[in-house]
Amino acid sequence: MRAYLAALILMLPAAGAWAQVFDLHNHGKLEIFPVGEWNVRSEDDGDLKIQITPKGPAAVNAACQIIVAAGGADDFSTREKLARQVTGAGRRMIATGDFVETDVTLKTFYCKEGFGFYFTLTDPKLIGKESVKGDYKQVSLGMIRVNSSVMIRVQILSEGELTEPFQQLLGMVEGMELKAK
Repeated sequence: MRAYLAALILMLPAAGAWAQVFDLHNHGKLEIFPVGEWNVRSEDDGDLKIQITPKGPAAVNAACQIIVAAGGADDFSTREKLARQVTGAGRRMIATGDFVETDVTLKTFYCKEGFGFYFTLTDPKLIGKESVKGDYKQVSLGMIRVNSSVMIRVQILSEGELTEPFQQLLGMVEGMELKAK
């Protein structure tokens, strides 16, 4: 048993090497731990934009965009304020009439730091149809308040919340860590 534990402990530092690390300048470093076969790319034009897309020719029909704003005002300092903001965004989208849902079902991001919420909407034109690359049956949108200076907006496009690709993307979002500089 001791040999097994020793081997496990030796592997832990190597596991950290798998993280994708993004510099938030004075606000620390954001680490994302990819699960499955995904490409992770980013660009920084004031806000850090992270794109997570499938790898390979037989890639799944899912994608994620994470937008990190660091250093702004702390407009959503409580769970209640953030929940109202996310719910309001969902209701505005539903009001367009482009989705199956008639009201927002708010869900919690289970984050290591901070708190966050998201909702999922379904495209009625794609229900019951075969998956077509680039046409997503569901969109999940939400926000995470990591701390008073770091806010994250999340968009996950997928074939559904119960699919493995969605669960992998959700796991990457919920597993993000902000490390001090």
